[in-house]
Amino acid sequence: MLRTKVFILILLILGALSAGVYFVYQLNQPVGEGEKKEIVVESGDSVWEIASKLDEEGLIRSTTTFVLYVRLRNLTTKLQAGRYDIPSSLSVAQITKLLQHGTFDVRLTFLEGWRREEYLEYMLERLPVNNESFTEGFMTGTKELEGYLFPDTYLVSQDVTAKELVALLKENFERRYAEVAEAIAEQKLTKKQAVILASMVERETRQPEEVAIIAGIFLKRLEMGMPLGVCATVQYALGYQEKEETWWKKGITSNEDTKVDSPYNTYKHAGLPLAPICNPGLAALRAVANPQSSEYLYYLHDEDGNIHYAKTLEEHQQNKAKYLE
Repeated sequence: MLRTKVFILILLILGALSAGVYFVYQLNQPVGEGEKKEIVVESGDSVWEIASKLDEEGLIRSTTTFVLYVRLRNLTTKLQAGRYDIPSSLSVAQITKLLQHGTFDVRLTFLEGWRREEYLEYMLERLPVNNESFTEGFMTGTKELEGYLFPDTYLVSQDVTAKELVALLKENFERRYAEVAEAIAEQKLTKKQAVILASMVERETRQPEEVAIIAGIFLKRLEMGMPLGVCATVQYALGYQEKEETWWKKGITSNEDTKVDSPYNTYKHAGLPLAPICNPGLAALRAVANPQSSEYLYYLHDEDGNIHYAKTLEEHQQNKAKYLE
């Protein structure tokens, strides 16, 4: 009887040792050789939810091992929300250590000429947020703010809210607009008119030396009562292009696209569109504040991005035949 008890005890000890060795192996043996996988840990995620995300990306061998390790080390509350690029060469212990540091600050760089939907797509790729609620918050908060979300680089906390970001973008716009407000008033333009014009200038220019000239062309057309005929406004009206995966359709065709029924279509409707079509940078705003007078009334860009101006419609048609057809 004693021998049986001793034998059972030995088996239990051996089993425990085996389990311990296996547990240590699971903790310290990486799954792969270094390929990085992106993991988004959202605020409020449980240890099991984090483990499941790691498991789905093939970064750990066992969710149970990960959870046990975190709990045994009393690290449950120390795992931080954030967006992580985790190499598959890390062990469970190393991954857990990485997840304790978090990504406290995120650098967001919004480009000139983006529309608010592009801002949103960019943020969803970089912030550890709930996509659905953040999308609703940002799109609702920016409903009337296209053009007033200043494109710039911002350093924000990884748990920033949509409301906070909207306020930050708008405040920066007001601060930068103040630099040109007086000059814009001298052009006898309202703030809204100036931002609408700047948004078109932003989308229609390729080189810095073009900006003030094209701003002058737009203002001249408005003074003459001539339709602005800006392709970028048509692109805005057409919206997202599934096949091209872009918000700005390439290759606008005069026969079809320029006939789109939209108040933003400046080929069909004279004057300015209803609102800005993108978020312009300071250079475009300065161009509207200080446009360059010229003899030109038309312009186009060739396939290489070079601009060609024309004084008359006839010259413009000749440029089209020469550079685009």
